[in-house]
Formats: sequence, C-alpha cells, structure tokens
Amino acid sequence: MQILVTSPIPSHPQNHGNRARVFSLCKTLQDRGYSIHFVYGGLEGLSEEQELAMRNCWEHVYIVHPQKGVRKQSRRNHHLIDDWYVPEVSDITARILKIWKIDYCLANYVWFSRWLDDVPPGIPKYLDTHDMFADRHKRLKADGMEPSWYNTTKREEAKALKRADCVLAIQSTEASFFERLSKTAVRTLGHYVPANYLPKPTASREKLKVGYLASNNPINQHALSELVKELNKEPILHERFTFELAGAICGSSVAEDIPFTKHGFVESAESFYADMDIILNPNLGGTGLKIKSVEALAYGKPLLATSDAMIGIPSPYNLHQHANVAALVQSLKTLDSSDSGISELEAASQEVFGAYQKTQLDTLDELFPMESSAKGGEA
Repeated sequence: MQILVTSPIPSHPQNHGNRARVFSLCKTLQDRGYSIHFVYGGLEGLSEEQELAMRNCWEHVYIVHPQKGVRKQSRRNHHLIDDWYVPEVSDITARILKIWKIDYCLANYVWFSRWLDDVPPGIPKYLDTHDMFADRHKRLKADGMEPSWYNTTKREEAKALKRADCVLAIQSTEASFFERLSKTAVRTLGHYVPANYLPKPTASREKLKVGYLASNNPINQHALSELVKELNKEPILHERFTFELAGAICGSSVAEDIPFTKHGFVESAESFYADMDIILNPNLGGTGLKIKSVEALAYGKPLLATSDAMIGIPSPYNLHQHANVAALVQSLKTLDSSDSGISELEAASQEVFGAYQKTQLDTLDELFPMESSAKGGEA
C-alpha cells in the first residue's frame, strides 16, 4: 500500500509541534505496513542533515527547494487559501500519481491542499488540518497575542475542506467547526504516539526538577512570560524546585534573565523528560492540539497543565485543568512533593494517556487499516 503525503514543513527534526505531528502520523502509517511518498514543499528551508534524515526514514522523498515570494498575502487582513501554496508540488504529485499505484493521498494543512483537486477519482483524499485558520488572527488578539503566520476566512477555509474526501481534525472542537463549514466528512484524529513511560529519576537531589520544553513561537513565549511572572510572586518555590527550560524558546527574549536552567535545543526530548520530576505546560489560548502535552503524557511524566494546554485531551484531573497560570503555580506550591504525591500525579498522566491513545488507535484502524487487513488477510 502506497500513501502520497505532502507537507509544507519538513518531518525532521521533531523540534516543533507541527513537525512532530507530520512525523508521528507518517511513522505510524509506515509501521502499519504502508510505504510513504513524502513530498516536502520547501516552506521552511532544508539543511543537508534534515534531507538525509528524511531520506533515511521514508521510502520515497521528493523535495521542492525554497523559493522567494511564496508567503504572500493577497488581502489586507487575511490570506486566500492558496496564497502559500507552491505550484511545483502539483507537478511532483502528478508525476507520482502517473508512475505509482497510490492507494491514499494525504495533504497537510488547508493552505497546502491545492493538489488534491487533481487526484484521479477512486483514490481516497485526506486533509490533515493541524489547526483552524479561519479568523485565527482574531482569536490570537483575544488571547492577548499579536497575530502571526497564516490566517484566512471561513469561506476560504471551506474551499480547502471541499477538496478532500475526509477532513482530519486534530481535536473534537475543531471537528465541529469544520463540520459547520463543509459537507465533507470529518473525523477527529489526535496525536498518536506509542506509550514510552520513563522510570523516575534515580539521582538523589535536594530539589525536584520542574521542566518546560517548547518551541519558539508567540504562543509559547506568552505562556513562558506568564509563568515567570507568577513564579516571581512565589520565591519560596525556588527553595523546593529547580526550573528547567529546553527547546528553541531558550533563545527568545522572554527567556533572558529568568531563574531557569536553560538547556537550549536538546537532541533527545526523551532524555530531557527522563531527568525531570514534574512537567509544566502553562499554555494560554491558541488553537489546535498542544503536542507537548501529549508527549509529556506519553512519557508518563507527572504533568501540571492549564485547561488550554489539554484541549482535545480528556482528563478528569484538576491538576490537568487549571484555569490560568496563576492557578497552576499555586498547585505546584501546594503539591505534595513526597514520593507518593508525585506517584499519584504520574499515575493520573498514564491513565489519561492510555485512554487518549486507544481513541486515536481506533480512528487509525478505521481510516488506515493495517496492510494485512486492507488486503483481506488476517488482522
């Protein structure tokens, strides 16, 4: 079984949530017996190391090299749906469809879906949305952030949805939104990753390590700024915990002169998480799914999160559902940091992830059956 996948962003390295999403879905399909034809649209550039990593991972890799003027904005306050599309992607996908017997087509992002219009009848067409982009700038302003990246209108986004046979929403709230925009079938497919529960840190230390790993985007910068502000109100916390920051966000202006140990870009997120006693996700606002929440849960780490950080990840636990960063910091302050207290929070994370993972696996089984099942063999 062959799957043709297009993405405006590279799949390697997985140092941003959207890259992690692209990689995990393709890797899951690959593990289920499918061969990946990965077309990279060149929106973010590509180093030799990145290209080598992708070629070593996927069966077939096709690359559009970056071009000037791709990120245009045709309207004063919004983008048209194909403003960021790279026409060379259509040329490549047309050649692939002529040469190979492609069984599924999968486009990442509504604004990179133009090629789906040219897919011959009979081949299922999926659109992995990642996020809602209609009126995105308004939502960011409402959350206290300056608009950035791509935003469009409901009418324009609906054009992209109609190109697919099935739209993949990354969480249920967005699925409902897409269902209102178009008659195209919509399914919710979150971020599926295998469980990889890490053992507790064995190092003996006076203070517990509290970690936050994030990419350097405005939403994460805003969250970090609020976290630092609230931590500064509780200096006593520094007597119990050390605060550890990792990822590209370490290079932001927000990360300057803060009482965190800064690790910068880490080659292995697993190694960082393995050394942490508690993980924080102080996310505020935004849309989509917070991949770093899923990752923390997949590693089985004790997680303190805001409700915004857990949208699309059902959890009955209050420590996963803080109304704001101030409440999160207060929970950290009152958290029983004994072994039993940390263990209870760890168990909660693993319970939540187990249920979440099963839901995603059920959807994958329906949309992308194991290759043996697709051929009529034993499952």
